[in-house]
Formats: sequence, structure tokens, C-alpha cells
Amino acid sequence: MKLALKELAYNKKKYVLIEIIIILLVFMVLFLSGLVEGLGRAVVSGIDNMDADYFLLSDSAEKLITVSNLKAEKFDELRSQTDSELAVLGIQRMFLSKKDTPEKLNITYFIIEPGSFLEPEVIDGLRLSESDAANAIVLDESFIQEGIVVGDTVYDSSSELEFTVAGFAADTMYGHTSVGFISVDSYTAIRTALNPMYQKMYHTIAIRGNDIGNIRIDGTEIVSKSEVIENIPSYKAEHLTITMIIWVLVVVSAAIIGVFYYILTIQKHKQFGVMKAIGMSMKRLAAMVTGQVCVIAVFGAAAAALLTYLMSIAILQTMPFYLKYGNVMLVMAAFILISIAGGLISVLSISHVDPMKVIGGSGE
Repeated sequence: MKLALKELAYNKKKYVLIEIIIILLVFMVLFLSGLVEGLGRAVVSGIDNMDADYFLLSDSAEKLITVSNLKAEKFDELRSQTDSELAVLGIQRMFLSKKDTPEKLNITYFIIEPGSFLEPEVIDGLRLSESDAANAIVLDESFIQEGIVVGDTVYDSSSELEFTVAGFAADTMYGHTSVGFISVDSYTAIRTALNPMYQKMYHTIAIRGNDIGNIRIDGTEIVSKSEVIENIPSYKAEHLTITMIIWVLVVVSAAIIGVFYYILTIQKHKQFGVMKAIGMSMKRLAAMVTGQVCVIAVFGAAAAALLTYLMSIAILQTMPFYLKYGNVMLVMAAFILISIAGGLISVLSISHVDPMKVIGGSGE
């Protein structure tokens, strides 16, 4: 390693240029990874953030929450068959209007019972269970960009039902739409205003706990949270496609670095030939080249990760960007390993250097 560091210091200008290229390539991959996760979160974060393990759905819903329909009495039936915690959930795409403005804002209502484990934590204001407003609503933080603040009055566009903004929750989206949490009673008031014959129903019942072995309810099935997320429309196809593109970029970027090292190795065949001639072992030469690759790859990946993190802090809230640190570490590790594998090709090239030919001037 000492010899590798001396080589890097001696040819610092050349290696600095390579390092800059590495940082930019890894930053590109990590930034795209953040965008992929951001787009994915915009589809599923409302469900993913829920402290639930399973969901009871209609067996004809094909694991889609919004297609499922459960009568209110299913809750009591389920309650009698499990000791796990239960909470009802309904999902409805609607529009909100701000006071004194005709503008309509897209929103997906998450209909819950205040105080249940599905109630989100707030970053500003009060939770639903803490508000004394007749019809309270907790909005996703993206509505702050619309000029809405805690205590404002907003209206359901279809029924003109008035809501008081109790607070804001972080990272709650569903199907690329911001979520608003309202109570079952408030949603019943909306539906009754539109249809006086409305009967209370839920899309699903969330289950927190693993006591599900004895649940037997006709016309229903138990689905894990991960399965529910995977079956949210567009999520799986979007996520898999862009993730594949990212990993192709990781391999291509690492291959580019491998080519750089290979070219540098060819240019230094004479030096390696001299080293072999004075008795330096192939093992030591391989350690020197591999050490250089490791130092440059690790430093470049770390610098790119830091740059991506700083970008995630400064980026606009409206941009779908979510930095998942597990993915960052995975991309960094993959890049370093692939770079080292590329560097081993250079080692193979060195092993074929004939000192007699190189020193004689005919083998460079």
C-alpha cells in the first residue's frame, strides 16, 4: 500500500482527473437512485409509513386496497378472531379547495379512526385525535407549498364540507398524490351529502401483530403490507424499470474506470518491466495496482455519497427525491467491487510483461 500511495502522489495530476471522473459517475448513479426512490415514495409512502403488518382485503380485489370493499360489520367479526390490534382504512381520491379561491388541489383521503395506530405523527400542529375541530384534517407537508398553514379552512370540492387543518405529516403520498388524513365520521358526512343512501364501508382493515392464523372470514383474505405495496398500480413496473437502468449505469461506470486503469497500466509497461527485472515479485506489483484502485474507488465513492447527501438537503421539496442510505451503501459497495475487478485485468496485463523485451525497448 505504501508503494501505491507513493505512485498516486507522484502522478497526482493524472489521478486527480481520474478521481473527478469517478466522483461524477458515482454521483450520477446515486442521484438517479434518489430520484427512483423519490418516485417510488410518491406512490407508496402513505402505506409504507403505516405501522401495520397485514391488511384484510376482499378476496376479489387482487390485493388492491382501492378495489376492496368491506362492510362495517367485518371489523367486529375480525375482532373476535384475533388478538392483534386492528384499525380501519379507506382511501378516496378527491379535490380540496382553499378558502376564497377557485383552485382545486388533488388529494387522496386516508380515512381512519382518530387515535388508531394508523394515525400519522405530525411535524407541525396537532394530530387528528388531539384536535377539537368538528372536521379536522392532517395534510401532507407538500400542501405547505400551496400556502396552507395550521388553522386554515379548506373545503372538500364535491360536498363543500369544511375542514380545519389540524397539522401536517411528513412523506405521506399515494399514487403520486398528497394524502390528507380525515376521520371516518368526516368521510361519512361527505358521502352522505353526495348520496343520502350511503352505507358505511371500508376498503381494508389494517392488522398490527402476527395473530392471524385463526382468521377465517368469508370473501376476504389476509395480505402482507409488502404485497399491498407491490400491487399498488404502476409502482412495481416503474420501480423495476428504473432500478435496472441504475444498475446498468453502475456496471458501465465501473467498466469505464477499469478501462482507464488498463490504459495507464499499458503506458507504464516499461516501469513494471524494470521492477520485475530488479526482483520485485508479481504479488507485490499486483498489491500495488490493486491498492491504487481501492484508494481511488473508495475515496471517489465516499466523496460522491457526501455530494449526494448535500444535494438532498438543498434540493427543492417539490422534487421527488428520497435518499435511502441502504441503497447508497449498496451502490458504493458494488461500484468499489466492480472497480477492483476491473483493476485485476490490469494486473493480468502486468503478468505478461517480459522484462527483457521492455528494457530492450521493443515491448512497450
